[in-house]
Amino acid sequence: MRIGIFGGTFNPIHLGHLRCAEEVREKLKLDKIIFIPAGKPPLKNFDIIDSKHRFIMTKLAIQKNPFFEISDFELKRNETSYTINTLDYFKTIYQNDTLFFIMGVDTFLELKKWHKPDEILRMVDLIVMARPGFDLKEFENSEFIEKKVSKKCYKIKNSSKKVFYLNITPFYISSSEIRKIIRKGKSIRYLVEEEIRQYIEKNNLYRE
Repeated sequence: MRIGIFGGTFNPIHLGHLRCAEEVREKLKLDKIIFIPAGKPPLKNFDIIDSKHRFIMTKLAIQKNPFFEISDFELKRNETSYTINTLDYFKTIYQNDTLFFIMGVDTFLELKKWHKPDEILRMVDLIVMARPGFDLKEFENSEFIEKKVSKKCYKIKNSSKKVFYLNITPFYISSSEIRKIIRKGKSIRYLVEEEIRQYIEKNNLYRE
C-alpha cells in the first residue's frame, strides 16, 4: 500500500487539515492516511490542551472518511514526540508498504531544527504542501533539495528518497486562529466539523 503519515498537534483539528489530507490522498493515489496527534511535541509546547481531547476530536473529525485512520502511538509515549521514532515504528508495522510523511512547506524549511533530520530524510518519501503566496524558488533552494525529477517531484540530497511538492486548495485558517476566535466568544461553525464544535463547547475547551 501507499500510506500517508500525517502528524500534528491538531489543536484543534479543522477543515483545512481534512481537505489537505484528502487532496494529498487523491493526487498521489494513497491507499490511506494515518493521522497521528502529537504527544509532547518538542517545538510546540505551549497552549496545547490535554492529549485526550485532541485524540477524541481527531477521531471524530475523520470518522466519515474510509481512507482516514488515527493512531495514538505518540500519545501513549511518556516522552518527547520525535518524528524519527514515529516513522521508525510505522516502518516496522508496514514493512512491505511505501510510506509518505506529510508536512507543510514552512515545516519542511525548518526541518534542520528537528531531531535527526538527516535520518528522517533517508527513511521515507516526503509530501510537502504549499501555502498561498509561497515562492517555489525558496523551496527549490532548500539545503535538502538536490534536483528536480519531474513537475512535482524532487530528489533529496544524500538520500534515495524523494519529496513531492503539492499545491493544495488554500484555507486561510489555522488552529491558533480558531483558538483566538473561541476566546473572543465567537462562532467557529463551518471552520471545524460540527461534531468538533459541539465537543469543544461541551468540554469548555480553549476558553480563558
